[in-house]
Amino acid sequence: MEKQIAVVGHKPFEVPSDSAYLGIQVGNGPDIPSLVRDNTADNISSKNASYCELTAQYWLWKNSTADIKGLVHYRRILGSPNAHAVPFESIDTRRNKAVSGTEIESLLKTHDVILPKSHNYVSETALGHYERSHISGEGFSIIREYLVVKYPKYVDNLDVVLNSKHSHLLNILIANSDVFDSYSEWLFDVLGEVESKLDISNYSPVEKRVFGYLSELLIDVWVKTNHLSYAELPMLFLEHQNLPKRYFISGLKKLGIVDPASQERAKLKEQMNEQE
Repeated sequence: MEKQIAVVGHKPFEVPSDSAYLGIQVGNGPDIPSLVRDNTADNISSKNASYCELTAQYWLWKNSTADIKGLVHYRRILGSPNAHAVPFESIDTRRNKAVSGTEIESLLKTHDVILPKSHNYVSETALGHYERSHISGEGFSIIREYLVVKYPKYVDNLDVVLNSKHSHLLNILIANSDVFDSYSEWLFDVLGEVESKLDISNYSPVEKRVFGYLSELLIDVWVKTNHLSYAELPMLFLEHQNLPKRYFISGLKKLGIVDPASQERAKLKEQMNEQE
């Protein structure tokens, strides 16, 4: 079976050595010779600033004929079932723990989709976390209204997912092509509706990634509604992290001591007042 797992990035990076992986360059930077660009054939590459890694997912959906398709990031990959990161190990050693094409094929014999291990919000819901982290949760209101009209069977599970304390994040997934392509067709239709109704002209560059952010919570809606079985794999970070600092800042955000989204909201409100 042919497998194409897109490893997505905007700068030079190494791709896991297994032939299942395909490096895809997104963004508008100069060509990187070792990577395939997402601006060829049928593509939405020009929307990368707001769709993030999803421009690579779109490219794979529209242009790949592989039997198995997937998406991971240049600095976040799925590891083999029993893999785990070891402190101070080299990035090359960690990259070599990426789930192999053979393991992927085996997992998809008994599961419909492969996802990263779910994130636990602990003290808040997925929607609560989203609204605290971003300037607005308006996108989900637009999504819900659209689902009611065009995809009513998804509405209940949208509510379930948004009120859950666990999510499969980062737009990372691997599936047989029929599942991957069906999900992509639904996802880009839904996001296209949001794009047509949500004014992001005054958003900061970070907040303009809104369609990539919204989609992170939609994979679980799709999986639940279509009664798909899934395998979870460990996430491996291909950059060394300062974990104490990361957890400290995360704690400050939850306590409201650090709240970058509130600054974005204030700035956006000021800009809108100036335009009136």
